[in-house]
Amino acid sequence: MKIGFLLLLGLLLAGKMSAQTDIAQAPVLQRWLPKNSRYMPEVKAFIQLWGIYSTGMKVYNANSGQYEAVDDRFNVSFRRARLAFAGEPYQNLKYNVVLFYDQAGRDALTSGVGAVNRADPAVGMWDAFVQWKISKNESLNLVGGWFRPQMQRESITSGWASTSFEKSMSQNYLRTHLVGTGPGRAAGLNLGGLLTKNKISLNYNLGIFNPITASLSGTSVGKKYAPLLVGRTSLSLGDPEFQKYGISYDINFFNKRKGVSLDLNVARQGETEQFQSSTAFGPGLLLNWGPLNLDSEWMFMEREGRDSLGTFSANKGAGHIRLGINLPTGRFVLEPVFMVMKFKGEMSANGQADASQLKMSSGEETTFDAGVNWYLDGKNLKLALHYTWRNGDAGAAGDGSQVNAFFNQPGVGAIRRGNWLGLGLNAIF
Repeated sequence: MKIGFLLLLGLLLAGKMSAQTDIAQAPVLQRWLPKNSRYMPEVKAFIQLWGIYSTGMKVYNANSGQYEAVDDRFNVSFRRARLAFAGEPYQNLKYNVVLFYDQAGRDALTSGVGAVNRADPAVGMWDAFVQWKISKNESLNLVGGWFRPQMQRESITSGWASTSFEKSMSQNYLRTHLVGTGPGRAAGLNLGGLLTKNKISLNYNLGIFNPITASLSGTSVGKKYAPLLVGRTSLSLGDPEFQKYGISYDINFFNKRKGVSLDLNVARQGETEQFQSSTAFGPGLLLNWGPLNLDSEWMFMEREGRDSLGTFSANKGAGHIRLGINLPTGRFVLEPVFMVMKFKGEMSANGQADASQLKMSSGEETTFDAGVNWYLDGKNLKLALHYTWRNGDAGAAGDGSQVNAFFNQPGVGAIRRGNWLGLGLNAIF
């Protein structure tokens, strides 16, 4: 028995070794998607370093009922600062993840805009999305994750591509109207594509996004639900804006484009706990003709509500026009730029009361920007020197109200925003 057991064990071991040899010699079946050469992420640092001198900033004193001037001041800050990770691990499947530490170093009593990052700067999530090219050409793509709803060119264009010192704050009024926050991001899905024939191209986007999360400490839309639906088309005549579909846009093509893009934007959200309905729509324009860069748009926004007296509504609108001209200076480009931004909301006491109930800005705000950009490496490296001046009208709400961005500073309260002279460095490393 002992000899038989040893023989049996030897046969089993020999069979196992033979099977392993057969497996090793058998062809390997390719069951998985092959990885791209861009499987490892590409890392970029985006820096927008500002040095601004603010004048005319005033803070409202509720005890005296008057605005009090603060000292003019010089402030250095990172207006925008990002760290981006991007790649294409599989063919036709891309990803993009962006961290931010914007406003680090900003003094809340400067005339600039936006919230203030604390003295010990915080880092947060800015973008996080994947893009899948479904079709063989650029006609059908799906983007999903945390990103900007594709509406209003100014909102969906990077601050590093903008030609004014600060982006037009018309974007802020639209973003808060759509998603409730200044950054303007939301989780959602977007179906889009690029159709091109000869000198005509059409860029389209259709998106569905999570609605404003205004309930349960910002974690839910509430008991009543309606998704945010967004659509955008852009018809380009002449040279196209881009050859491949994407959700990143440019304004200055450095004399390489002769074409015009005509945009149409629309968004709608149904009944939630904040309103019965919310809509936005408007046209946009981008004209690049050699050294000339002109972009402009206007967004109409409305919300309807209902109370014990019946239905009511409030309206507002925001937009800008911006003109720049590229002047060659040896190897580099100097671009004088001028921009006007306008916000116009409800002005009467009843209209502003309705707007407040619907969580909408009101009153009026106007911003002017004039300056020059010096491009040393396209939009990868730019120096900018601009002067920005602003004025606002609170309407019937009067002094001490915080009806729009001119009269409100997060962390401070009611203000009258001042002007500033700014020197900026934009860099993408």
